[in-house]
Amino acid sequence: MRSFRDRDFIESIEGMFFCVIGNVHPANRVIAFLKYVPNLDTPIRIKWSRNGVKYGRVLPFYSAMGVKSTFDFLKQRCPEYVVFDEYRSVELIEVPRDKVKKHYKPEERLKEVVSNPSDPLEATAKELVEKISEESGVHIGYFGITGSVLLKIHNPGISDIDIVVYGKENAYKVKEAVLRLFGDKSSGFALPSGDILERWAKDITRIHPLTLDEAKLLYGRYKWNRALYKGRQFSLHPVKLEHEVDEKWEQKVFKPLGIATIKAVVTDSSDALFMPAVYSVDSVEVVEGPELSKKISAIVSYEGLYIDLAHPGDRVIARGKLEEVRDLKRGEVFYQLTIGTYDAQGKDFLKPLKWLEPS
Repeated sequence: MRSFRDRDFIESIEGMFFCVIGNVHPANRVIAFLKYVPNLDTPIRIKWSRNGVKYGRVLPFYSAMGVKSTFDFLKQRCPEYVVFDEYRSVELIEVPRDKVKKHYKPEERLKEVVSNPSDPLEATAKELVEKISEESGVHIGYFGITGSVLLKIHNPGISDIDIVVYGKENAYKVKEAVLRLFGDKSSGFALPSGDILERWAKDITRIHPLTLDEAKLLYGRYKWNRALYKGRQFSLHPVKLEHEVDEKWEQKVFKPLGIATIKAVVTDSSDALFMPAVYSVDSVEVVEGPELSKKISAIVSYEGLYIDLAHPGDRVIARGKLEEVRDLKRGEVFYQLTIGTYDAQGKDFLKPLKWLEPS
């Protein structure tokens, strides 16, 4: 059965659009963030519309703190959408399933775009996906399109193209294909450079604790899944399939233990392409924070910026929320450092230590 997956969208009975986060959700709710709302009485800049209805984006920027800023909007209008989750010990946006008017699935929308693109942006999206599919050998049926195009509220002149690829093996094939395409100047694929790289880097240094040089390094070399195709910005989001996710929301109970900064060695990054990105680590050194941080066995990032940045053998420095995790199914207790939480107030990060070493 097709469940709620990362990067799906749902429309509430009030007409609000939420983007789904991850593949694991509570029994009767969906973890998501609020992105677009009908232009009711809010002074939000309007760029998107559908069937005469204009939509404003309430999410000011993509980060945990950006999502946090939408809580007040929901608490005023739909307070039942914001709950204190007893399993995660934190306040979250959880859309009740009986409030879901429509479930938007990226793979279904992409079929429409491929068969009959309705504007120049959709035509470019079709071409982009077909090229990646051909280069990677991944059937086009494992791709989807999300964001404003999924909802049919996009602006052909300014909207980005947000692609989803389903399946773990497929995701790695697509990554290698895109890296090859970057090396072919005639392909139309390119990492940002020049003024574009400067602008992207400055944008993220305003909301993340990175220097301008680190941000340029990240986008100019590491972030293969956010780039340009024929000058149009696109992103790629690997998402697991149902049989690849063996976890239930109620299986784990989290206890916050404070903020910590650690250095560690990555031992496994096979799940670092997905949301959340998981890095298994050892040889942990506590830079700042509780001594229990020495027991951290994983760094988990809900910030998309830090997906797929480090690989086995890499030494990293990371700051985030120290959490004790009780796995009720396996009868285990372990500790993780979580990036992308409200507790860290936007000051959490993950950096390969080689970024900080003289070149």
